[in-house]
Amino acid sequence: MTRVLAVFVLLYAGLLGGWALFSALRGGRLGIGYLGGLVLLELTLLVRAGLELAGLVAAGAGPGGAFGRGYAEPSVHAGYLLASVVLLPLVLTVSTPARSRIMAEPGAGTRPAAEPGADTRPARGQATWDALLAAVACAAVIVLTLRMASTGRPG
Repeated sequence: MTRVLAVFVLLYAGLLGGWALFSALRGGRLGIGYLGGLVLLELTLLVRAGLELAGLVAAGAGPGGAFGRGYAEPSVHAGYLLASVVLLPLVLTVSTPARSRIMAEPGAGTRPAAEPGADTRPARGQATWDALLAAVACAAVIVLTLRMASTGRPG
């Protein structure tokens, strides 16, 4: 089951990364559909992390078992699990919409309030950087997934 999820994560993160890179190259903005895609990827990562963590704990449940017995590098594997789950929320908190929400709170900054009906979308250059950041995050998820395959159970 976890191998199927790993393959899905690899392919889906590659698709989302390609979408973000294409959007960055053409200077467009990532929309709500992309955000939904990232949420689906994060949910998949959470399910996979739960299954992998259960496998790590169950591997040491036998007589005289140590945490992650049978795994090549159990502590590194657990670190990769944590990093894969935390990465996308971190990216979303440093993106433009998150910064805009923080700046919109009263007393949070010196940015003047937008007029009613004004375009509050990020500037074109900033939207490109956000798309590149999303593409790099998807690439990092791919790398973490590949590394987890080498620190997991052999065979």
